Amino acid sequence: MPLPRVLEPEVMSGADEAVEYDEMDFSATDQLFAERAAELATAAAVTWIADLGSGNAKIPLAMCPLLPAVVRVCAVEMSTEMLAVATRNRARNGVNLHLLAADAKHVPFADRSVGMITSNSLIHHIPDPRTVFHEIARIARPRAPILLRDLVRPETTQALEHLVEAHATPWSPLQRTLFADSLHAALTLAEVRQMLDQCGLPDVKVTQITDRHWSAERA
Repeated sequence: MPLPRVLEPEVMSGADEAVEYDEMDFSATDQLFAERAAELATAAAVTWIADLGSGNAKIPLAMCPLLPAVVRVCAVEMSTEMLAVATRNRARNGVNLHLLAADAKHVPFADRSVGMITSNSLIHHIPDPRTVFHEIARIARPRAPILLRDLVRPETTQALEHLVEAHATPWSPLQRTLFADSLHAALTLAEVRQMLDQCGLPDVKVTQITDRHWSAERA
C-alpha cells in the first residue's frame, strides 16, 4: 500500500525550530533553484518576482545577485519566526529584498499582476495545495514564468528512511525529524500533476529532478 500523506504544521511557529531549519544545509539545491529562476526571469524579461513561502529567504537572497538590476523580488512568508530569521539573513547579505508577511493561499496581489512566481518547499506544508495553485493561477500574468519545487513523497516507509539516512545523517535529531516529517507530508508526482490541472495550470510541466524533489515549471 502506498505511503499515505501525513500533514505537518503549516506554520513553523517555534523559534527553536526556525533556527534549526535555518542551520540545515540546502545550499546546493538552493543555488540550483536560484540559477534556474534567474534563467527564466532573464529570458522572459520580467520586472518583478513573487517568491511564495520564502521561509528563511535564502533562496530569494541567492536569486537577487543573479537577476538584472531592474528586477524586484518580494519574499512572501506567513511565519513570524521565519520572517525574523529571514530579516537577519537579509541583513547579513546586504541584498535589496522585500519581505512581506502574508499567507501564500491569500496573497495581497491583484489578478494577473505578477511577472514571475517562484516557490520552493512550500507545497508540502499546505493541507490542500490546490489553494496555493489556485492563487498562483490568479495572480500570474498570462504566460508568466513559474518555478515551483518541493519534495516527493516516497512510496514506502523503507524508502523514506533510506532518504533520511542518505541525506540527513549528519544533522541533529530535530533536523532529521523535520526532514522525515516533510517527506511524509509531500505530494507524489501524480498528485502534483492532477492538482495543477484542476487549478488552471495545465501548461506547467512537472518532472522529478532528484531522488527526493519534483519541479513544476512554465517557461
